[in-house]
Amino acid sequence: MAPTMDIDENDKKDETPTKKTKAIKPKKMSTPSASSEGASFHPDMPLAQEIHRLTMIHNGKLSVDDATAIIGCKPEELLEKVMSRVGTGGKSLEEAMKENEAKYKPSDEGEKDAEKEKEEKSETDKKDEALLNPSLYRHLQSTLSYSSPNALTEPNLATLESHHETILAHLNDAVTKAKDEAGDMEVLHANMDIARYSARSSSKESALKAYDTVLALPKLSVGKKLDAHLEMARVSSFWNDYKKMKGVLDAAAKVIANGGDWDRRN
Repeated sequence: MAPTMDIDENDKKDETPTKKTKAIKPKKMSTPSASSEGASFHPDMPLAQEIHRLTMIHNGKLSVDDATAIIGCKPEELLEKVMSRVGTGGKSLEEAMKENEAKYKPSDEGEKDAEKEKEEKSETDKKDEALLNPSLYRHLQSTLSYSSPNALTEPNLATLESHHETILAHLNDAVTKAKDEAGDMEVLHANMDIARYSARSSSKESALKAYDTVLALPKLSVGKKLDAHLEMARVSSFWNDYKKMKGVLDAAAKVIANGGDWDRRN
């Protein structure tokens, strides 16, 4: 009976060569290990720390003077910085949505150009990019009593939600195309794109649901299951859902017990 193969480029181990050979630079993959330097930037945990500090200030658990000494600026300046990051990054709503759609809309010049565009998008996916996240924006408006003249309005946030529906439709089309024209690895990559986009720009519930879809894929390797669980734990931690985070980490521990490479296990 022929052995089955799990969809993980990193799980296959090469035998130790008997002769000294020149090291070969590994090929860059679009869905690296969650523990690698190229892992998803979202949710951004330094941003979560800034939000935590603002929450402590707002609730009177951290004085303005102490906060200023810690963060190096006035709390109101940090608040504007955080809300700008969660929103449009200081750009107009139209400009921010146009730039975001350009990153994810399929190219009209063929599959080759689409792949090139995807690689360029990955290279420019910086840690400080605007999240365009209406769910998080509403949450912070409420919990931090944010009412600046610069604040996005409810119609603005509704427009962002419609924008994300369009982007997710593009990403779901990529999943369908991968199922029809490619293989299991490409299907995994396309589903991970949806999960990571949701972790950046959608609600906690939407992001976790997208990762559940990844975990439900057939022939998913131990390593890739662990990657998905670890990124789910980050989502839960970012949103302060520690009960969910514990459940996810418990599930990850069971996955680790079944194997996984050294990088993921540590």
